[in-house]
Amino acid sequence: MLYQVVHSTLGRCRIRVPRLADDFEFSQKLSGLVESLQFVDEVRISPQASSLIVCYKVSKVNNCDIERQLFSCIEQANIEQDNIEQANIQQAKSLALTNVTETSPQIVVQESDLILEINQYKDLGLPLLSLCLAILAAPLELPALLVVAAIAGAAFPWFNRATDSIINQHHPNIDLLDSAWMTLQTLQGQYIAPALKTSLVEFRRTIRGKVVQAREKEAFDLLNCLSQDVWVEENGCQQKVTARDLHAGDIITIYSGELVPVDGKIIAGSGLMDCYVLTGMTTPVSCSEGEEVYASSLLIEGKLSVLVKRTGENTCIALANHLMQSAPVHNTKIGAYQADLVKSAIIPTLMLGGTIFATTGNLGAAISPFQFDFGSGIPISISTTLLSALTHATRNGVYIRTGRILEILAKIDTLVISESVLMQLIEIDADVASAVASLQKQGVTIYLISSYNLKQTIALAERFAIHPDHILINSYSQLQIDLVKGLRTQGKTVGVVDYCCYSCADISISLAPVGHISEETADVVLLDHQLWGLVYGIAIAKRAMGTIFQNTATIVVPNLMMQIGGGMFLGVNPVWNVIVNNGSAFVAEFLYKDFESPQPTAYKTPVPHLKS
Repeated sequence: MLYQVVHSTLGRCRIRVPRLADDFEFSQKLSGLVESLQFVDEVRISPQASSLIVCYKVSKVNNCDIERQLFSCIEQANIEQDNIEQANIQQAKSLALTNVTETSPQIVVQESDLILEINQYKDLGLPLLSLCLAILAAPLELPALLVVAAIAGAAFPWFNRATDSIINQHHPNIDLLDSAWMTLQTLQGQYIAPALKTSLVEFRRTIRGKVVQAREKEAFDLLNCLSQDVWVEENGCQQKVTARDLHAGDIITIYSGELVPVDGKIIAGSGLMDCYVLTGMTTPVSCSEGEEVYASSLLIEGKLSVLVKRTGENTCIALANHLMQSAPVHNTKIGAYQADLVKSAIIPTLMLGGTIFATTGNLGAAISPFQFDFGSGIPISISTTLLSALTHATRNGVYIRTGRILEILAKIDTLVISESVLMQLIEIDADVASAVASLQKQGVTIYLISSYNLKQTIALAERFAIHPDHILINSYSQLQIDLVKGLRTQGKTVGVVDYCCYSCADISISLAPVGHISEETADVVLLDHQLWGLVYGIAIAKRAMGTIFQNTATIVVPNLMMQIGGGMFLGVNPVWNVIVNNGSAFVAEFLYKDFESPQPTAYKTPVPHLKS
């Protein structure tokens, strides 16, 4: 720690300690330690001059020992205060993680309501058989019992889930409506509609299963990539080691035709890189000294020397694969509200059908509302969209832990950041000012916490176009926490970057640590130490939520028109109801995710603009 004696006379000593200017708690601790010395008469602290002034009894101390004992007090106060601050930060991070864990069950209605079912091609056998028998029943005059048995067999999973929900979970689920609809349609002699429903639903689940298999293959390919041998430079020589044995700070050589097994920075060489696995870009990109490279990219031509930054499970592609395997998307408020709405609507829908039948005697119109079935299409859209957004963001340098965090990130309107973080970012990314400007254009108000004096802080705020009313100077932990709590009380959605008030913010953001990303407790981790990553993450979050609402409309509007207008009033054949119901869900799940279009941050700075 830096300090120096600026003035000393017999009985009085003045020492300049820079930390006294902006650390009130350190000042209090140092004052107490110095006052405890037996030879001290008076202690004064001058924050404006960053000085410690001590008056002492000359008769009780050897002049040679005065400075030594005062220096010892300064060092002790510095160490103790640093330890306290580190402990506070760790406690705040742990509390933030605990809060997320504790509040999640309050958000989630029932995770099983949001988990997507998957099938294999063999599961299509009975549904397709029932559909063939239903189509051929009239032309071939097949026995009705045979067709009904085939439809019942294909629909058995629906009946099983409906029964299980009532018996074990003590409430009906959406499968009860489906089961009732298929049963009543079959009893009317409408065989094709229920058989087509089971076939289309199982077909969607089979495609979903193929997507899951593709993810598992991708994870397996990644393991192969991490198991390859790579050339490492050590003491001017090169030796081969397994990619798993690499560490941050190693320098490796990548030759033409080799996969990049780490995330790192090119320190020499140039080449042409295929990064399709990571970014989805089909066009190779050129890369040269000073640019970033990412695991799973293929060097088509050239030779690169790469400084290793992240290895193994901490690389972008590995983190994305982890998200795909764990699918942490079931704790969102929108998903919970949707599931709760569906459960609340089941009994009223059954009563509506009964009322229509009692009034009109038309069974087809009465059971048409049972096909609303928003309980499968909308959760599927939510889950697949959020998972795609999470993995897309991670592949592009922004690790967002869960769907709930993504949901909050889409609403963030206030960011609290310290001057130390800004200065650290400036050392790495000279384009921080434009990133701050982009955040402000997205409607995010920036608050600056500074340990500088007023003049320096105002100069820094002007540099980044931060309003002077949005700065907090010479603040200690409680003031920072009060700032964040005050903003939240005003209805703001607040994010904090690398600061000790994680626990009281809506969302915590950090720069990627040198160690394991999994050990970092922040909600959002900027893997490339670039503030542009946060700009991109917010844009992805907003686009994902917009996609969810658009997909919801894609499902709800056609279904309402068909089930109410077509089924209840016009008497449209139920086959069309099935086609509209499953077709809209198929579009929402598999076809519409426009935020997935290649917009990579990898190999590009700054992040391309995304529409909100």
